[in-house]
Amino acid sequence: MALIGTIRKQSGLLVVIIGLALAAFVLGDFLKPSSTRSQQFIAEIYGEDIPWSQFNMKFDQNLEIQKRNQKKEQFTQDELFNIRQQTWDQMIQEIVLAKEYEELGVIVTSEELFDQLQGDNPHSYIKQYFKDPQTQQYDPQLVRNYMKQLDDMDATSKNQWNVFVEAIKEDRIKNKFQSLISKAYFMPDTFIVRDFTDRKKTAEVRIVGVNYNTINDSLVTVTEEDYKEFYDKYKQDYEQNASKDIDYVIFDVKPSAKDRTSIRKEVMAIYADFQKSENISLFISAESDNKYDSTLFKSGELPARMDSIMFNSPAGTFYPPYQENNAWHMAKLIDVQMRPDSMKASHILISYSGNPYASQDVTRIKVAAKALADSLKQAVLASPQKLEALAKQFSDDPSVKDNSGDMNWFADGAMVYPFNQAVLDAKVGDITFCESQFGFHIIKVTGKKEPTKKVRVAMVDREITPSKETNQAIYTDASLFQGQASSVEAFDTLATSMGLNKRIAPGVQAMGNRIAGLDNARQIIKWAYIEGIGVGSISHVFSMEDRYVVAMVTSVKEDGIPELEELKEHLEPLIKKELKGDLMVEKMEKAANDSKNLAQIAQKLDTKVDTVPNITFASRSIPRFGNEGNVLGKV
Repeated sequence: MALIGTIRKQSGLLVVIIGLALAAFVLGDFLKPSSTRSQQFIAEIYGEDIPWSQFNMKFDQNLEIQKRNQKKEQFTQDELFNIRQQTWDQMIQEIVLAKEYEELGVIVTSEELFDQLQGDNPHSYIKQYFKDPQTQQYDPQLVRNYMKQLDDMDATSKNQWNVFVEAIKEDRIKNKFQSLISKAYFMPDTFIVRDFTDRKKTAEVRIVGVNYNTINDSLVTVTEEDYKEFYDKYKQDYEQNASKDIDYVIFDVKPSAKDRTSIRKEVMAIYADFQKSENISLFISAESDNKYDSTLFKSGELPARMDSIMFNSPAGTFYPPYQENNAWHMAKLIDVQMRPDSMKASHILISYSGNPYASQDVTRIKVAAKALADSLKQAVLASPQKLEALAKQFSDDPSVKDNSGDMNWFADGAMVYPFNQAVLDAKVGDITFCESQFGFHIIKVTGKKEPTKKVRVAMVDREITPSKETNQAIYTDASLFQGQASSVEAFDTLATSMGLNKRIAPGVQAMGNRIAGLDNARQIIKWAYIEGIGVGSISHVFSMEDRYVVAMVTSVKEDGIPELEELKEHLEPLIKKELKGDLMVEKMEKAANDSKNLAQIAQKLDTKVDTVPNITFASRSIPRFGNEGNVLGKV
């Protein structure tokens, strides 16, 4: 049974608490592999040293959980990075929040934890993962059965359960913490009345306004003094994290024309052998990029070009090679059957001790189980109407107490193969028998939909890939580029002369993992932050699946507030706007002094009077003028 592998995200309030606490830890020379301390500790949090071994153990644990949850063994580099980041965030939360909980006395007692696991209203995680497979409803008996078998489980399963319980405990304690904090919020009646008034009391306003774009840029000149004054006033707004700008070029590894010709010849030879093969599944295992698929397809489920042919041809028909989506495909019609889309049946399951799917309450051995199943089969054959009552009395299927053995309608192929085939081969009303990995089944077939035509098609797929020679030639080009791009200028010139599209990754931070257009960018970022790598440093050739990449650092930004020179280009339009504002104020004051009403002011400013109805104190903007808090305040 798959158990949870991640802990729910926290509320914004908790994020703030953690954010404040982050100031309490310092990464232990995290980016300096040569540091003796970094070889032992990843960080210090609240005065507690966190060893690499502890982090790695937690990461391995989370990785195993993700493997089970996602039912796969291999993860991309981006996925692995995300699991590492989640592990790191998890460790910070555990340590930081644990201290908050301890100070506040927020705990989960053993009695409370038991109630969360096996009580009348257990934790949502329990309800989510202990469901009857037939009804998809929470079944408390499944929890009890699982916990009874816990002592006999292997170490991996026990560890998985412990992690699961810990996640429930953590979620419970966080909910209690959030509830405690939420009760601290209080809004006095005076504030409520004021807020109501601010939203309901309206005003109609006549406004004369002038936009900044009515003043040409040429009318204002930004001086060094203007730059310095603006910078000194607002420089705190531009505080930045350390980052680097990286330029990079991509050498795509694609099959050449020669490669395509060679693969076509190879595919035609495979097709000739395909037509002679007597063991199709073994042939596909040896020659195809994809495994043999024994699925029975309905009309419309096969590739469009072959669907009609396969549904109107006899078994043994071949479909010749064709090229699509950068691959070659060919097929053979293996089997044609008339089968119902769905079937309905009731059953009695008799399991036995030692069966991995059996409840711990089952103590009979397999021989005894077979004897009991045979006896029940004879009883049901004699009186089919008794199956439901016998199922309630004898069946080891956990869902029997809810459905009396009735499996209801299920899709063809949805059940385990022996069960599915037994129902398929029998007629409606028949009593049949089979053995599956769950035990012995006495089955009564109670319904079948009308049969439809289905086909089993064996497909051979061969991807069009670059040859070793092509790969080596492209790697050589990338190596030549790397060797000659000795400066930022040379990098740009060489990229242009070789017809390469130079790409730019601005503001890349040390703990980032994404660069546009690259699947495994983390290795480039790690290189860029090796001690000594600065502006003009050229990388080695990075190998990334179907491409090679060469990168160069073009800019380095340190932690803190940038120097004025670094910000001038960004500040110039902002300063011009302020200078224009000064001119506009001067112009509007003169117009106001020389006028008797808004209409005259508007005429002198070459604009119009705007009437804005339904303005409230709670309004956030003024139509046509945008966010104008000061104006709204005056109103």
